[in-house]
Amino acid sequence: MFELLTSWKDAAPAVGACTAIVTAIVALLVFRHTRAANRRRATLDMVMKTLMDSFAQERYGDFKKVIRRDKDPSDPFKIASLLDATVENHQDRELVLQQLNIYEMTSLGIRRKLFDEDFYKRWFHNQFMTDFENSRDFIEGAQAKKGSVYCEFAALYNRWEKSGHPLSSPGKIKFAYWGLTGQFDKIDRAREWNKAR
Repeated sequence: MFELLTSWKDAAPAVGACTAIVTAIVALLVFRHTRAANRRRATLDMVMKTLMDSFAQERYGDFKKVIRRDKDPSDPFKIASLLDATVENHQDRELVLQQLNIYEMTSLGIRRKLFDEDFYKRWFHNQFMTDFENSRDFIEGAQAKKGSVYCEFAALYNRWEKSGHPLSSPGKIKFAYWGLTGQFDKIDRAREWNKAR
């Protein structure tokens, strides 16, 4: 037995180094998994707060009323009129600012990898894109005054505009395959899905 231990004496540094390497690799994998789980949890918490909080739902409903007024051709109100604060537009302006600030914070969280982009995109893609498009006059007016305002929201919108919704936007390879195999109805349907919001 003593001879066996003596013969292993020379291998001890190599075994120790291998053990340290394996331990480091396992620790990195656990860290990576925990970080991804925490990102998903943070995203889910944010989404659930948005969906379950009656005050947030009420504020979003009021924001959509402001948007509908802007889109109504019989109403002279325009969302860009909220760029300058007045006593008359204070409440509507606060609604728009609050909602756009939520989108800006969410966009920044996605860019900084605090939130899970894939999950958020699958859940809120259409709402996110539609609200940006409907608020574009306000956003561009605010950016004309200060370029960094809503820059994260605009950057995420532009990136998602190119890539589309994950379920309704097939990739280039799938489009090429459909074109080569004569499945033009699928190409037309995918293009219609991209237009529909």
